[in-house]
Amino acid sequence: MLKLANWQAHLTQARLHGWHWAEALGMPAAALALGHWVSPGDPFGVGAPFPWLWLIPLLVALRYGMLPGLSAAAVLLLGWLLLAHDQPVPAAYFIGGLIMTMIAGEYSGIWRTRVRRVEELNRYIDERLDRLARQHHLLRLSHERLEQNLISRPVTLRDALARLRELLDAHHGQGNLPVAQSFLDFMAQFCQLESAALFEWHNGELVHDPVALIGSDDNYDCKDALLVYAISRRTLCHVQTDALQTADTELLVALPLRNSIGAQIGVLAIKRMPFFALNDDTLQMISVLSAYYAEQVSVRELAAPLLEALPDCPASFAYEVFNLQRVQRESGLTSSIVVQFFRHSAQQHDIFNAVLRAQRGLDQTWVLQDRPTRALITLMPLSTARVIEGYVARIETLLQERFGKAPLQAGFSYHCVELTKADAWIQLQGLLRENRALEPLKPEKAEA
Repeated sequence: MLKLANWQAHLTQARLHGWHWAEALGMPAAALALGHWVSPGDPFGVGAPFPWLWLIPLLVALRYGMLPGLSAAAVLLLGWLLLAHDQPVPAAYFIGGLIMTMIAGEYSGIWRTRVRRVEELNRYIDERLDRLARQHHLLRLSHERLEQNLISRPVTLRDALARLRELLDAHHGQGNLPVAQSFLDFMAQFCQLESAALFEWHNGELVHDPVALIGSDDNYDCKDALLVYAISRRTLCHVQTDALQTADTELLVALPLRNSIGAQIGVLAIKRMPFFALNDDTLQMISVLSAYYAEQVSVRELAAPLLEALPDCPASFAYEVFNLQRVQRESGLTSSIVVQFFRHSAQQHDIFNAVLRAQRGLDQTWVLQDRPTRALITLMPLSTARVIEGYVARIETLLQERFGKAPLQAGFSYHCVELTKADAWIQLQGLLRENRALEPLKPEKAEA
C-alpha cells in the first residue's frame, strides 16, 4: 500500500511539471488535424468569419501563462509552413492571434501571481493556527493531567516539558532525532509505555535500526502492517483502527512524528502498554507530546544559523524569522522586525511593561531586560510600512495618555528592520550591539 501511494505521488508530480507542455503542443496539433479533416482546403479557417483555431493558444495562455501560449501559437505557424507550401503567410491572421495570446498570457500571469501570494499567505496562517492549536491542546491536557495525578506524581507535565526543552537546548550532536532516548523515557513515564521504539525517517524512508528503545523486546519489523498504514496515512493509528481489524501486527500504536509544516522526522512504534492505558486520553497525550517534540526539533534545526549569530535569541523567534523569510522569497509578502529601546529612567519598568502588554497576539516578541537600556524586539508577520507606522503611532499614543510623555522624554526609540533585505539579521545584530553602548537618561530628564 505504501509503494502504491509513492507511485501515485510520483505520477502526480510528473503531471504537474510536464503535462502543461504536452497540452500546449498537443492541443494545437490535434486542432490542425481536425481542421484538415473538416475543411481540407482551409484547415486554418483563414477565410472563416472567425479564426476558431486561435481559441487553442488562447485557452493554453489563460491556463498556463504566456510562454506555453506562445508555444501553442508556434505550432500553428509551423503547421502553416508545413501544410501550405505555396501560399504566403497571412500576416494579419497570425499577428492578430499572437497579440490576443500575449494579452491572455499576461492576464494569466498577473492572476497566477496573485493566487500564489494568497495561497502562500493562507499556508502561513494555517501553520500558525496549527501551532497555536497544538499549544492550546497541550495546555489543556497539562491541566487535566495535573489535576488527576498531582497527588501520585511529584513531577508535573510542565516540569517534564521544561526538562525536555533543556535537553534539546544542551544538545549539540548530529541527527534528526536528538535526545531520542530521553524523549522516549519521558513518554514512558507520562503515557505508561512498557515497550516502544523510535525510528528515524531519512530521505523519505524509514531507517530499520531504532534510535531509541524502552523495554526488553528489541525485535521490531519495519514492514509491520500497522506501521506501514500509519506512515501512508501520516497520522496516529492503533490496533482498533477499522482498516486494520484483520491485519497481522505486533504493535499497539504507530505514530509518524511530523512538525507543523508537514515534514516527517521519525516514527514512534509502541508494542506494549497497560490495557487500561490504551484509551482516547492516552492516545491524545501521545499524539500531542510527539508533535511537541517534533516541533521543537524542527525549530532548533531550521533556526540554527540564526541562533549562531545571536545565541540569546529564543528558538521560536528565530524559527519564525526563518519561516517568514521563506514566505517572502516564495510570494513576495513582506514582514518586519521593530526593535524598541527603553533607556534607563525612573519609570522605565512601568513604561516597558505597558508597551509589552500592548503587543498584538499575532506578533512574536523577544525581550532583553539584562541591561540598563531594555529592548523589545517585535516580529510583525506580513506587515507593510503602513502597518508599522500604525503600530508605532499606537505606542506613542499609549505613552502620552498613560504617562504624559513624548517618546523622547520617556526614553523610547525604535528602529525597523525589513526581512526583505539580505542583511536583515546583520542589521539586527548591529542595533543590539549599539544598545549596549547607550547611556542612561540623566536624573533630571527622567523626573521631568
